[in-house]
Amino acid sequence: MFFKKYPRFVATSSVASTPGRLNLRHQVIFDDNREIFEDARVLDIASHDGRWSLAAIEAGAKHVTAIEARADLVEHAEDNLAHYGVERDRYQVIHGDVFDVLGGSQHELEADVVLCLGFLYHTLRYQDLFHGIRSVDPTYLLLDTAVYRSEEPVVRVKAEDIERQGNSAAGQLAYDGRMLVGRPSPAALELMLDSFGFEVEKKFDWQRFLRTRPMVTTVKSYRRGDRVTWLCRRRH
Repeated sequence: MFFKKYPRFVATSSVASTPGRLNLRHQVIFDDNREIFEDARVLDIASHDGRWSLAAIEAGAKHVTAIEARADLVEHAEDNLAHYGVERDRYQVIHGDVFDVLGGSQHELEADVVLCLGFLYHTLRYQDLFHGIRSVDPTYLLLDTAVYRSEEPVVRVKAEDIERQGNSAAGQLAYDGRMLVGRPSPAALELMLDSFGFEVEKKFDWQRFLRTRPMVTTVKSYRRGDRVTWLCRRRH
C-alpha cells in the first residue's frame, strides 16, 4: 500500500487524505498503468504535496516536473521528496500558476506522460489547459477528474472559495475570493480531448472494481460515476 509506505502525505495535506481512498486511487492510476511510466518524463499538473510525483517515480519515471500554485504545498512537496530519498536530479517542483507555466517561455517543458489528477474541475480554462498539455508533446495523458453526469456535452459551472486548499488557487481571474470553475460531462470531456488530438485509450471501470469491495465507503464519487479515471493517448 503506497500511503502506508509513505505516510507523510497523509499529514501534509488535509484534502481527501483518507489512506484507504488514496491507496485505491494509487492502485487504479499507477499500478494499472505502470507500463507507461517506465523510463518516462512526467509532468504533474497541480502537484499538491508531491504524492503523485513520488508515485510516478516509484513506478519507474526517470524524471518528474511538478507544477503547483500554492507555496505551502510546494514546500511540502520538496520536503516530502527529499525525506523519502529521491535524488534531486530526478524531480523539479515549479511554484507557479499552471497556465502561466504551460504558456510561458521561462520553462522548457517536455513530457512523455502528463498527470492531470484532481485539477480539471477546478478551472474553466479548458482550451488553455489542453493546448498547454499538447505543447509538451506527451504520448499519454492520465486524467482523474470529477464530472457532471449528463449524456450531453455540457459543463456545470460553480464558484469556488479560493482560500480552501482543495479548491482552485488564487489567480488573475479570481474575484472577491472566488473563482469560476466547472465540471464537464463525460461527453464534453471526450469532445475536448478529441479537439486537441487525444483519444481515450482506457476508461477505468470503477463500478466493476468496487463491486468486489462493497464495504469501501471512501470512494463514493467513483462508485456513483461522479468521478472518472481515463488513460488518453495523443494522436500522431
